Amino acid sequence: MDQNAPVTLFDTPLFIVTLIILVFLLFCSSMFSSIETAYSTLNPGKIESIVDNKEFGSKLIKKQYGFFNRILALILICNNIANIGLSAAISYLMSKHLSENYKDYSAIISTAVLTPIIVLLGEIVPKLIAKTRPVQVAKAFCYPVEFLYWIFFPIIWVLGKMSKNIYITNTEQDVKNLLDVAHNEGVLEANESIMAQNALDLDTTKVRKHYTKIKDLYYLPYNANIQEALAMFKETNYSRLPVEKDGQFLGIVLLKDIFFLEKGKIIKYLKTIPSISANTSLAIALETLRKHRSQMAFVKNNNSSTNVIGIITIEDIIEEVVGEIYDEYDDEEVEDIFEISLELFEASNYVIMKDLLKRMNLDLEITEKERNMELGEWFKFKQNIDYIHKNDRFEFEGVSFKAILSPTKKQNHYRFEIEISNTAPINLDKTEEHDASLSETKIFEQ
Repeated sequence: MDQNAPVTLFDTPLFIVTLIILVFLLFCSSMFSSIETAYSTLNPGKIESIVDNKEFGSKLIKKQYGFFNRILALILICNNIANIGLSAAISYLMSKHLSENYKDYSAIISTAVLTPIIVLLGEIVPKLIAKTRPVQVAKAFCYPVEFLYWIFFPIIWVLGKMSKNIYITNTEQDVKNLLDVAHNEGVLEANESIMAQNALDLDTTKVRKHYTKIKDLYYLPYNANIQEALAMFKETNYSRLPVEKDGQFLGIVLLKDIFFLEKGKIIKYLKTIPSISANTSLAIALETLRKHRSQMAFVKNNNSSTNVIGIITIEDIIEEVVGEIYDEYDDEEVEDIFEISLELFEASNYVIMKDLLKRMNLDLEITEKERNMELGEWFKFKQNIDYIHKNDRFEFEGVSFKAILSPTKKQNHYRFEIEISNTAPINLDKTEEHDASLSETKIFEQ
């Protein structure tokens, strides 16, 4: 062999070794990028799901996710080491194997070669894969992560002390925003999104906005006899009535306790119920009622007050989540706005649009002039028609309006069946100005 022949790129075993190191470091860079995205994409719900199913590595993933900041620090350290190693290895190859004419440009050439490789194979592709399959990526690399964690533990421990904050995955507002997005994307039905939002609001909504006031109550005097009580039960169709003495409420009487009796005083059958402050949240009120196994509670101005200002029931609280609940004993008079379900309403053609939108939690894009129109007037205005006929239908921003005959005997009086679809612009923000009378319902469970 000619001793003076130039050394080519493939003549030395060192090139093969360096190439293997390059491939390994590129794999490491890709792995750390995918792990970073996978752990960032995971959420407690997904993790609990794989733990419940006892999937491979699930407990380790849950443990690592519990100190996410440390894992993130580890990944960033290792990824930087891999990328620096790649840069050093490619620079070494260029300096050793480029001809003398190009050695001055080795840094530029190595950067030009390495940058697209790292960006494409070390960042973009692995992160896209991890974004769509976070659980699979976490399961594949959780043990290598654990191994590296203990190797770099001293560094990570110091970094962890420098940024010792509790990692909160989601705030309540984040959850509400996710529900809103899920509704807009069609993942959740309109009523499901509203109910979930309403349930989250139970801990901030006060009893004060949902109880029935004293002036609207039927109650018995403490010295009433059985026949007087039965007469009031028959008149009101209630199954529970409060008992009052000298302006103070003592408890309630149940219809089932005296139904078969003819003589006696109701005070003998008195049952006590809990008292709740008007400033208590609905969530705490519900828990109090459940704890006392009571369907209703007296409402007072505050915890130190002895003056009863009204009553709240489990039905009142549930209606805050699921909407109005009607039964066969509710007032048979036709209401201007009647809630059939969270996404289906009936309304009179005389109801004002702004009142309708407020009651239905809708945020339709209409002018101020339209907001002050009656529903029937607005229905004709939007379709440019002069008369409304039975079964006329109009859809606007995901809300369907259908004309139906009114059950009343008034001429030219139509009602509208209004259905909210998934695409309807729902106003999920509750304001303090919301009319409490819309959410106050009968206090007694039939």
